[in-house]
Amino acid sequence: MSNKKNKYVFGALGFGFVLYLFILIITPKPIDWSLSFSKDDDIPYGSKILFDELKTLFDSSAIYTCHSPLYNFLSGDQFEKADLVIINSSFHPDKTDFDKITSHVKKGNNVFIAASEFSDLVLDSIGFDINTSFNIKNIYNDSITINLVNKTLKSPFGYTYKKAFQNIHFNYYDTLKTTVLGLGNKAKTNFIRVKYGQGNFFINLNPLAYTNFNLVSDINYEYAFKTLSYLPQNSKVIWDEYYKAKPRPSTSLLRYILSQKGLKYAWYILLFTIVTYLVISAKRNQRKIPVINPPRNTTLSFIETIGRLYFKRKNHLDIAQKRFKYFLEFLRTRYFIDTSETNEHLIQEISNKLDIPHKTIKKLFSQAERLRLNASYTEEDLEHFSKNIEYIYQKCKNK
Repeated sequence: MSNKKNKYVFGALGFGFVLYLFILIITPKPIDWSLSFSKDDDIPYGSKILFDELKTLFDSSAIYTCHSPLYNFLSGDQFEKADLVIINSSFHPDKTDFDKITSHVKKGNNVFIAASEFSDLVLDSIGFDINTSFNIKNIYNDSITINLVNKTLKSPFGYTYKKAFQNIHFNYYDTLKTTVLGLGNKAKTNFIRVKYGQGNFFINLNPLAYTNFNLVSDINYEYAFKTLSYLPQNSKVIWDEYYKAKPRPSTSLLRYILSQKGLKYAWYILLFTIVTYLVISAKRNQRKIPVINPPRNTTLSFIETIGRLYFKRKNHLDIAQKRFKYFLEFLRTRYFIDTSETNEHLIQEISNKLDIPHKTIKKLFSQAERLRLNASYTEEDLEHFSKNIEYIYQKCKNK
């Protein structure tokens, strides 16, 4: 009777444990909003998309990843000529590392740093200061619009960001060796280039603009890649992982198993199975314990592959087609104009609502018709087409 009772107890415990694991497995994993900036993380504030798409700006065979102090990584001749990309919520290198970085820049290399907090060593050495009245970890839903200064790169309406963005700007920089490249709210400087020896420091105060959450935007992804386009295309690029906000985890086998959801529950089930087997095998009547396999983890990744970037390519026809596509989207969302059919009625409606001459709109749509019929599009064609669209944008903006 006692043995039978023990079987019921162990059976109930086993069923309860398996039920608990099953509930854990089917429960949706909460989104991780931690500030990672790592190339390996597809969470909202990781930088997997940015790193994967760097090959659209630079030669993929010339992109390297640094997991160690830069003093060690830059020693030797392999990276005598190479640019650094450092993206994190803060940048606090030790003196040995930063001396190596400044020496590297003086030789004619470039360092691109996107961060919102800097150590006194960095501030004093490069020669700038920023407002520090806010902490980037304060998440709120207010929006901030930023833009670039260069007329070729700037957006007509700027780039608007919401979650976690803060209006951080420079309080001081040496105007004799500094070029302003970007502005934030109230025309406050938030992106600069500082001449240092024969090279340059590019300092951007908006690290969140380079994360997955903001790169999935159809428009905002342009900002990140336009800022990085200041680095020479033909140079080696070193992507920093050493200074990331999230410490690099141990590479032990057990830690890897526990970091993977499916493997972790399988490990727990294995341990439970072994313990249960040892307990039951101690009895005179032994029985096999069925292996409980956890369901496969079919959860979709947070980030899906985004389209390739076009502004650094010479495919003028494709660029023009996309510009016209965004223009039609602008008409639909801002003026509620149905653009499904292109005809004289549509042209007249656009002219009336935007208060722009009929012939101007008709000329633009005639150029757009060439996009559908032509297999090629010259740089001059693209320039004329873009000027007509920019003219309409400017008219709308001034109203």
